[in-house]
Amino acid sequence: MEKQTSRIPENISSGDNRRNSDNERRAPMFLWDVFSYRPFRRKSRGRRKNDPGAYVDIYDAGSYGIVFAVLALSLLDTALTHFHLKRGIAGEANPIMRSIIESGGFPSFYSAKIAMTTLPIVVIIIHKEWSFGKYAARFCLWVYIVLSLWHIFILLQ
Repeated sequence: MEKQTSRIPENISSGDNRRNSDNERRAPMFLWDVFSYRPFRRKSRGRRKNDPGAYVDIYDAGSYGIVFAVLALSLLDTALTHFHLKRGIAGEANPIMRSIIESGGFPSFYSAKIAMTTLPIVVIIIHKEWSFGKYAARFCLWVYIVLSLWHIFILLQ
C-alpha cells in the first residue's frame, strides 16, 4: 500500500489550516458548473416549523414551477378571454379588466393582465418562506386552474 500524502503545502503549518481533514475541501469547480442549475450554497438541515419566516435568495424547483404555471395559466386565461369576447360567447367578469378593454382595447388588456399577474406573484414568491406566502402562491395556482377549467367548459358548450 502506498502512503497517502497530505495536500497541505509544506510552507503552511498545520495550525494555520482551518480544515480538519482533506475530506472537507470542496470538489474542483469546472466551467460548465457556472451554467448548471445546482445552487452553490450548502443546504442547511432545514428550518423548524416554529421558526419565523425569512427571506431566501435561492428558490427550489417547486417555487419556480408554481411561478411558471401561474404565469402560463394567466396567459391562457387572457387568450381564452379574448377568444370568448371576440366570439361573443361570454363577457369579462372582472370590472377593472372590463373597463381596460373598453377604454384601451386588447393590447392594453394583455399588458394590464400580465402586470396584474406578474407583480403579485413576484411579491408572493419573495415571501415564500412566510406562511402567508406559501398559501398565497398555491391559492393563486388553484384559482387559475379552476379558471382554466371554466374556460374549457365554456368552449365545449
